[in-house]
Amino acid sequence: MNKEDVIFLRLFGSIFAGVGSIFAISGIFIALNTHSFVAKGISTQGTVIDLVRHTSRDSNGRRSTAYYPVVKFTPNSGDPVTFEANSGSNPPAHQRGQQIDILYNPQEPEAATINSWFNFWFLPTMFIGMGSLFVVIGGIPLVKSFLPSR
Repeated sequence: MNKEDVIFLRLFGSIFAGVGSIFAISGIFIALNTHSFVAKGISTQGTVIDLVRHTSRDSNGRRSTAYYPVVKFTPNSGDPVTFEANSGSNPPAHQRGQQIDILYNPQEPEAATINSWFNFWFLPTMFIGMGSLFVVIGGIPLVKSFLPSR
C-alpha cells in the first residue's frame, strides 16, 4: 500500500468510525433515558378522542399528511389529562373512541406517551444500529491501514 492509500484509509475510516460512534453513543443515551421513563412510568388506559391532521411540504413541494391521535386519560391524581401523541401516521393508526395503552410520569402526567415499541424503542434501535454499522464500515479500513503491507 502506498502512502496516499494509507492516508485515505485512515481518513475514511476515522470519519466513518467517528460519526458511527457518535450515533451509537447517542442511541445508547436515548435508550437509557427511555428505559428510565418506562421503569418509572405508570401504565393506564386512555381513549382516543380526536385525530389531528398535520400537513407538511417537502423541499420539492410534495405534500404529506399524518394523523396524530389526541388521547384523554385519568391519572392517579384524578384530574383528566388530554395530550396529542408525538407521532402520527397515514392512514391513522388509531380510531376515535379506541382504548389504547399509555405510559405517563406521575410527576408530569401531561407528558404521557402511547405505550408502543415504536414510540419508545425505534429511535434508539435505529441510532445504535446505524452507528454500529458505520463503526464497522469505518473500522475495517482503519484497521487495515495499520497492518503491515505485504
